[in-house]
Amino acid sequence: MFRSLLLCLAACLPLFAHGQTDPIRIGFLTVRSGALAAGGKQMEEGIQLFLKERNYTIAGRKVELIIADTGGNPAGAKTKAQDLVERSRVHVVIGPLAAFEAIAIDDYLRQSRTPTVSCSAAAEDLTQRKLNPWFVRTVGSSAQSNHALGEYAAKTLGYKRVAIIADDFAYGHETAAGFQLVFEDKAARWCKSSGRRSTCRITAPISRRSSRTSTPSTPGLPAPTACVSSSSTRNTA
Repeated sequence: MFRSLLLCLAACLPLFAHGQTDPIRIGFLTVRSGALAAGGKQMEEGIQLFLKERNYTIAGRKVELIIADTGGNPAGAKTKAQDLVERSRVHVVIGPLAAFEAIAIDDYLRQSRTPTVSCSAAAEDLTQRKLNPWFVRTVGSSAQSNHALGEYAAKTLGYKRVAIIADDFAYGHETAAGFQLVFEDKAARWCKSSGRRSTCRITAPISRRSSRTSTPSTPGLPAPTACVSSSSTRNTA
């Protein structure tokens, strides 16, 4: 992952070539508290090891890593992103960890024309429906892996009845929707080819709050749960 990051940073070098002797200032958005803290710690340790092995030097220029703790929430992510860009004058932002954080800071980073590299946040919109030319990712999107899993479950395993349990925020909605999108398509084809189309049905999604309330869906994708049945450095934190 961080090798891909190196390539992304190298591609950004021409954008700040005016200060060839100045350090490359990297703003790193992490999470140090709450439910996402473990992932944030691993990301932070990963990039520090990556830079340490290279003596904090990329393409012959020293690197200054400025770490900011978002607190794992959209408001915190936006505040810290603005602080990194406007006060610390970073050349590039790496992070944040969560998809909902990345969505929250997308408009600001787009308007400020700040190159952003995502090592974790996999929000679909950022590289699809609301393509941000200043945003690149070193990992797949939220739904990407589950497209393959949905096809495998329907086509190879032959499953006809599936319940999905997912987190009730952006990443969970999109991963579940990715599975559902492909699984429903494959299952519907099975229903048609088997001559049992009339007995196949898709049940409504069930949220954790109410059995009669649908979990919010991602725009452009189906609702995130379904059942298909054939029988019924420097810290600014």
